[in-house]
Order: sequence, then structure tokens, then C-alpha cells
Amino acid sequence: MSRPKPHGPRYQAALGALHAGRMVEAERLLRQVVRQTPEHGEALHCLGIALHAQGQSMQALGFLDRSLRLQPANAKAENNRAHVLAALGRHQDALACLDRALAMQPDDAELHYNRGNMLMALQRNEPALAALRHAATLNPVLHQAWQNMGIVLTRLGRLDEALGVYEALLRQPRAAASMPELRANRAGTLDQLNRREDALADCDAALAVDPGLALAHFNASVVCLSMGNYARGWREWEWRWKSPEFWPHRPQWLQPTWLGDADIAGKRVLLDAEQGLGDTIQFCRYAPMVKALGAEVWLRVPTPLQPLLCTLDGVDRLVPYDERPNDFDFQTPLMSLPLAFRTELGNVPAADAYLAADPERVAVWRDVLGPARGLRVGLAWSGNPMLKADAQRSAPLAALAEMFPPGVELVSVQKDMRPGDHAAAARLGVRHFGDRLMDFADSAALVSLLDVVISVDTAPAHLAGALGKPVWLLLHEVAEWRWLMNRDDSPWYHSARLFRQRSAGDWAELAGRVGAELASVADRHISGLAG
Repeated sequence: MSRPKPHGPRYQAALGALHAGRMVEAERLLRQVVRQTPEHGEALHCLGIALHAQGQSMQALGFLDRSLRLQPANAKAENNRAHVLAALGRHQDALACLDRALAMQPDDAELHYNRGNMLMALQRNEPALAALRHAATLNPVLHQAWQNMGIVLTRLGRLDEALGVYEALLRQPRAAASMPELRANRAGTLDQLNRREDALADCDAALAVDPGLALAHFNASVVCLSMGNYARGWREWEWRWKSPEFWPHRPQWLQPTWLGDADIAGKRVLLDAEQGLGDTIQFCRYAPMVKALGAEVWLRVPTPLQPLLCTLDGVDRLVPYDERPNDFDFQTPLMSLPLAFRTELGNVPAADAYLAADPERVAVWRDVLGPARGLRVGLAWSGNPMLKADAQRSAPLAALAEMFPPGVELVSVQKDMRPGDHAAAARLGVRHFGDRLMDFADSAALVSLLDVVISVDTAPAHLAGALGKPVWLLLHEVAEWRWLMNRDDSPWYHSARLFRQRSAGDWAELAGRVGAELASVADRHISGLAG
């Protein structure tokens, strides 16, 4: 963060402490200055810096606000306020701070770099790339701007460009030596290029320099899990908690984390959902295994999943997501359970069905659907647009038009439809129920009445698999780690068939291939009805 100018003997001492990283001492001296001179704008600014460095971001924001009321034309204070707001998760407000700072100092490379970072956090990747490129133009040795350009280019699917950026940086000895995260980030790009052995080599090279580099451990986990190296993959997966991307999902409890290394017979264990709804559906399968060890099992899950997960064996209590219990002995994030049970490819717990639809809701949805008009096909073509990989996993419905032969009845199993998909849905005759799908118990009832579900990599695919319903997954050329590599089946769901793009982003070719398979199934279905 930027540092204010020296002013006055006590303030000079405080600034010296601040520069030396003695934040507690700096805070003490600055509070003395502020008590003596409440309108000392620079001292207020500096006190905000010292508090933020100690993790007291809410207090820091208050002092920075006071400073800016006294000195509104202070680009450094606006920049530092942006850092504090970002730490509080208020990236849009942080962006506004940086825009004000840039209005005062339009040629400041650091401000453009910080603006690019805020845009990255907001998933506004094209403007983020422009801001980072401008920062690198203003200061070509601002290596972190170049590195973040590589990250954004990877997000945008411009993988060869991203690789070029990283390789250019790695040819600069000072950049390569001072930033082992360069190799860790390049590993992420190589992974997306399906060069997983090379990606793992980059992770290992980064860890040889910095054994505690969380990004390298996390990227190694993704690569190992994709390759089926579960022994290393699940261990490395625990490094996710060191990544800012996963901070909102970090365990919040004082109780120890159970990872299979303690006797839990007679103990109360809280299994805590993390990340997406699909992740929860996939990994809740471990609850009966925890119960089998003699534990009392509590499962804390988001509200839309609770009526569905009432059907899961081995759960003594479902805990609402907005409840914070404390009377338990151990806690485990759901996605740490594969490590706790030492899961390998050969022992993935994969019952044909471990969730069930509620019969009363099934009866309601049977009336809603009415008599079938052919092979009844469930569709999910897009997921949560806020996920950074959404552009790779979601498809415009129109791009899948070749997938649907005559004689099939198309039923949307996703709750929301993006604006651009309405016309295609009407043209294809897709039945969409929107808000009538109140929760995942409704979705389960609907899915139970279908012949097959065709889905991109999103929660309805996991739901169909957990119900034992035939599910065809439409996957990007380089699919997420859970679907492994070069397979058309899944050890996680016996009822799943995997269809992978042959070239990145080519949904049309994939739709044609799946459509031929679907036409064959539809013909057999009609023949069966006739017989």
C-alpha cells in the first residue's frame, strides 16, 4: 500500500515504524497523533494502513474515510481505501475508489494494475485485461501485471496467448527467480491445454523454490485429481483454504477438523457443505460412511438442498445453513471427506442411487407433465454465471439445436434461463417450469419422471447421478478434475455417460454426435412402446 508523507516528529516516528513493519507500534503512535490533532488527515490515512495490515479492515475503513473527508483529492488514500474495501469483499466500491484516484493520476501504473485486479475479482475479464495491459505499458517491469494478464487470458480461453506471456516472463531471470508463482500460474494454463504432465512439473518446480506456495499445491491437486492420482490429489486439495478464491468457504468452527485420523465413535461430527450445490450433492455420499464409524452425523447444507437431503442415509440432523451450532465434537468440510476415507479410483463410494425423490412431489409433477409425448429428455445447458469457469462449461441453448431429433419431449431441469435462451427454448419446444421448481426436492421429483437427463457440468447432472437416473454429461474439451481424463464413464456415478468436446468450445460438433446417440435411443423407445 502507498505511504503518506512525513509530517511532525511523532508522526515521523510512527511512519518509521510503519515502514519497518512494526504495525502495533505505528498504530499506538498514530493514535496519539490523532488524539492530539483529530484533523490530521495524513495521520488518519496512515492509521488506516496500520490497522489494515493487522487485519482490522473495518476500523481501517473508518479512518480512511475520515482522512478523505479532510483531503478529498488524495489519490494514495483512495488507492489504500480500495485495498481495504477489497479485503472486505466490496470490489465494486473498491473499483470506484480507483477510478477517482485515476482521475487525479491517469498515468499511474500501480493504479491501473490495481484496477485490473478489482475487475478480475468482479469477473469482468475483458476490461481487466485492458487495465493490466495499460499498466504494463506504463511500467514494463511491473511483472505482476504481466502475470495477471496471463491469468485473465487463461480465463478467456486464450490459452496460447497466456502461455506466451508466462514464457516471456520466465525468460527474464529477475522475474522468474523472484516469482515462483509464475510457474504455478503457468501450470494452470498448461492444465487447460490438457498438458497435465507439464503442468505438474511446473507445480513441482515452483514448490522446489517455495514449498509453502499455496497456488502451486492447489494447482497440483487439480492436475493430480484429473489424472486419477487421488493419493496425492486429495492431500494437495487441502491447500484450497490458502487460496483467496476459497476463503468464503473456509471452516468457521473452533472444533478440530476430522480427516480420518481420530476415533469418532460416540462423537458428534458436523459435515459442512462448501462451494457449489453440485459439490454438495456429489460429496454428501460420505455421510453414511461417517455414521458407520459410530458417529452422530450432522449435515449443514444450503436451504434449497435440505428437503432433498432428508432422503440421505446416515444423517442424524440436517442443520440450516444460516444456523451456527457449537455443540459438536469434530467438523469436516464435505470435500475433505475423500481424504478422510483415503479414496482411490478403485474404492470411490458409488451406490447406484443414494438420494431419492419424495413420492408426494412425484405425484404432483406427474400431473404437471401429463402423458409423455415421446422419449422424455431433461435438459440443463447452463449453470451459475458467477463461476469463473462458466464460459467453458455453459452453452447457449441454440448451439445445441442439432442434438434433438424428432420424437423427443424436451423438459428443462434448470430453474433459471438466460435472456438469450428464451427464443431458442420456444423454437425447440422446451418445457420450462422456472419458479415452480421451489427447491431440489422438486427437481428430484421432476428428474425421476424423465427417461434421460442431458446436462452440462452443473448441479442437475449431479442430481440425476445421485438418483441413479441415466445422465449424459456434455463436457468441455478439458473437463473439470472430477470427470478425469479420456473416459466416457465416471467412477462417481454409474448411470453417467460422458461426452467431451473434440475441440475447445465446439458445442455444435458435440451436439451432432450426442444427437445421433439420442436418435437411436428415441427409436428404441418408440419400438418398445409399439411392442
